[in-house]
Amino acid sequence: IVVGGGILPVEKLRIVPYFDRSQVTATVRYIDKAGTANNEDAAFTAGARMHLMKDNTYIISHMMRGQWSALEREHNIKTWVETDASEFGSYEVWVEQEPGSGGKESAEATIRMLAGYAVYADKVTGDKVLRAEPFAAQVQGGNVGLVAGEWCSAFLDEAEVFPAGKWKDQVDAAAGAFSKLAVGAAYLAYD
Repeated sequence: IVVGGGILPVEKLRIVPYFDRSQVTATVRYIDKAGTANNEDAAFTAGARMHLMKDNTYIISHMMRGQWSALEREHNIKTWVETDASEFGSYEVWVEQEPGSGGKESAEATIRMLAGYAVYADKVTGDKVLRAEPFAAQVQGGNVGLVAGEWCSAFLDEAEVFPAGKWKDQVDAAAGAFSKLAVGAAYLAYD
């Protein structure tokens, strides 16, 4: 379904008036890395923190986003992972691994930096739009909420025109987080 030029019906994303952490069953921070600092045409590093709730809905409670040098990016990632891990019990970090040796080395470096945390590389394949469709379906169904924050405006602006907009990083990170939580929920259901 195309709304506002994109596949994500942002009007269906609900702002959560109260985020009840006791209802969280699993938390994922999914990171889509970029390595260019302060270039208006460059991609952003984005990291969605998403939760699977006991009622099988999904809540995005934070989105890190910036155009940082590689060193700044790794520092910011580590800071957010440390913060997240201290706040949420069942917590995983996924780093998108772009194709090729450079993508593999970048993901491996981040995993080494985050030693001590449950962190994994996600070897992505296929088009970003196709990867976002399962997430978009949950948005369409009213099953995704946002915790109000400074990050929401930039996320909603990007999501409204995805995939036609200039940037796709935050939606890619949210779709990646959703995919990891949804697969985990499927495993939990059959255990």
